[in-house]
Amino acid sequence: MPRVALIGPELFPIPPIRGGATEGFIEHLARRLRRWQPVIISPADPDLPLQSRQARVEYRRVPFSGWRRWLCKRYPGIFPFYNRGVAALVRELQPDLLHVHNRPLLASDLKSRFPELPVLLHMHNLYEILGKRERPAPGAEIRVEGFVACSHFVLERETGRLAKGAAARFVVYNGVDVQAFRPVWEQPDRAAALRRRYGLTEEPVVLFVGKIRESKGVGLLLKAMHSVWRRLPAAVLMLVGGTEFGRGRTQRQRFQAQVKAAPGRVILTGFVPPSEVPDYYLLGDIFVAPSQIHEGLPLVVLEASAGGLPIVTTKMGGIPEFVQPELNGILLEHRDDPQELADKILSLLGDPSRRQRLARQGREWVLSNFSWEKIAEVQEHIYAQVAARRT
Repeated sequence: MPRVALIGPELFPIPPIRGGATEGFIEHLARRLRRWQPVIISPADPDLPLQSRQARVEYRRVPFSGWRRWLCKRYPGIFPFYNRGVAALVRELQPDLLHVHNRPLLASDLKSRFPELPVLLHMHNLYEILGKRERPAPGAEIRVEGFVACSHFVLERETGRLAKGAAARFVVYNGVDVQAFRPVWEQPDRAAALRRRYGLTEEPVVLFVGKIRESKGVGLLLKAMHSVWRRLPAAVLMLVGGTEFGRGRTQRQRFQAQVKAAPGRVILTGFVPPSEVPDYYLLGDIFVAPSQIHEGLPLVVLEASAGGLPIVTTKMGGIPEFVQPELNGILLEHRDDPQELADKILSLLGDPSRRQRLARQGREWVLSNFSWEKIAEVQEHIYAQVAARRT
């Protein structure tokens, strides 16, 4: 059986015990590969061994902490410790294909070190989302066998940039664990217990899951909720995400001040471990993702649909490829209009039959097209195509 090395960025370990959407993608995909033997390469973590195995998945981790991490992050061209560690493991493991995620410069470096190996560069976001030290120079070509994008939006935007030097180009959507993310009608007792934990009874709950920062639209959502509370004073806004509100204390304090000044109830959970996140979708009546930037395809919208929640979101990036009007949600015409967002929230909260219809259609949409099993099938087909070009 051929072997594929799935190579994560230097930020978080895999399994994603510290979070990370890209790391979660790698973990879920690797577990479901059937025709390729997966080995995952990621940075080391104090709570994980340098080498381990779970079922068919082998994990190898690059020692990368303290001063090494700091120097590599600040001066990657001078101190490429992570790249060297990954290369050493590739040399030892001798995989048949390299699948590099979100790191074009690492993909290019590995291709130059191992010209005989096919390399896939898989981008879960756009060029401009990368840190400035992770971006190739404008016009540079990353010469790899394949470029994979998480949405057609990303592929179109990157065709003349990160995908410019790729021999072939593909789209592989993000997936969702349809067994972990299950709707409230399949587990009402679990949902009731979780609501009691947060002191909730019959209040309508507007749910947000993700990083608590302006780029995700949290500030806009808080403004919109002022109009919602004037009409529905009992409504609750639940923000599920880490307490690091973007860059620096100023932004963090601004959000905290907005939460304290809110005229209605706001529940801020803080960081929730990935294994516990599925339960939180059971708390919502609707899911709101008012992203203010062009994201590739946010995992949270897939999770919300799998969890049986109708979605209100912006018409940005790859989101409209998944959230479709009157199938599983509502798209905002204006990304930064708090009144339009409030009106859309109120229209769903005031129409239970519409909510239920969108919820059930959304669940079926995910089951048919976005389960990790489906995504793994697509990915393995791409592996076979790329490998065949090298023989």
